[in-house]
Amino acid sequence: MPNSKQLGRMTAHPFSFLLPGARIDRRTTALGVYGADGALLPDCSIRTSSWTTQPPERAAPQVDAPLIFGPALFAGSVDKQFGFVLLNALGRLWALEGLPEQTLIVYAAKPQARAPDYRVVPAVLRGLGLRNPVMVTEGALRFEQLHCAEERFGECHGGTALPGFYDWLDRRWTPSGAPDPEQKVYVSRSGLGPAAGRFACEDHLETLLEAEGYRIYRPEAHDIAHQVRTFQGAGKLIFAEGSAVHLFALLRQPGQISAVIHRRERLPDVMLAQMADRPGAPTRAINAVRALWWPPQRGEHLGLSVLDFAALGEELAALGLISGQGWHPPTEAQLAASLAAGLAPGERLMTPDERSDWLKTQREARRKG
Repeated sequence: MPNSKQLGRMTAHPFSFLLPGARIDRRTTALGVYGADGALLPDCSIRTSSWTTQPPERAAPQVDAPLIFGPALFAGSVDKQFGFVLLNALGRLWALEGLPEQTLIVYAAKPQARAPDYRVVPAVLRGLGLRNPVMVTEGALRFEQLHCAEERFGECHGGTALPGFYDWLDRRWTPSGAPDPEQKVYVSRSGLGPAAGRFACEDHLETLLEAEGYRIYRPEAHDIAHQVRTFQGAGKLIFAEGSAVHLFALLRQPGQISAVIHRRERLPDVMLAQMADRPGAPTRAINAVRALWWPPQRGEHLGLSVLDFAALGEELAALGLISGQGWHPPTEAQLAASLAAGLAPGERLMTPDERSDWLKTQREARRKG
């Protein structure tokens, strides 16, 4: 059995069980993991921006719950979002180095009216070279032997890692060499389509960056291993704000220069913390948003930002990411066409204040309905 180097706590619990628990409020449930004596087990709490757990201290097993034979590791929580998985599903996996290869990786998911597609979970784990079987559960389980491990990275630590976690990660995603200062990559969102949260005129931005020698990279078109190699090999990287930033932050090495272009007025605190957590130059945040528009949709990630191209070019040049020669803004016609893309007939974009009123109306309608 491989040596786990004991990065943190790991305990084994025969005949333990998981109960999903009741919903306490919109973000909280009573999910708990318990030992054979009915006492709450350590290192099994969930603390994310969208889900936390407040289980009772003691419980009895659900006798008709499926029984999992063989070793299992409680690995935390998942949902369908790539960024969520990177932030909340990796922090306990270091413990697998001290467990049998057939150990089942068990994730809990918050119950939803329609179960989402969790395909991103095995994609990330296979990208890490892990071949263990994986289970995502919204229901109760019983275990012949469950291992509980300390969470050493993620939202529970504000997006940062405890000592040893990046060493473990670098053993899984070992760089092939030093970053190449001549390799320049712009990580785009344009491949997600006009209905996704985006910049207006991102195609114009891509044209300008291609003239500066940048490769336009759409990560969703590639598997995790390809994304890792691409991010590790480039000396200069510019990101459109999105979940790819979370992956790069796990990999960032000394010698790389990188920046993230805001799509919103403020980046999430967890992203800012993660961008500076590894050795080397922190990824710089560039806020060149001069206007923010919203489609008539509820998702907080669906905003459409208009960039101040002059300010953006100045900041990129100051960081040494571009020369700035030939840099120019899009035309008004280009801007108008880009803003209209993705809207259904009869729809119009809303200002932040208009959207706030619209959301209030939608909530009231749901309560009445």
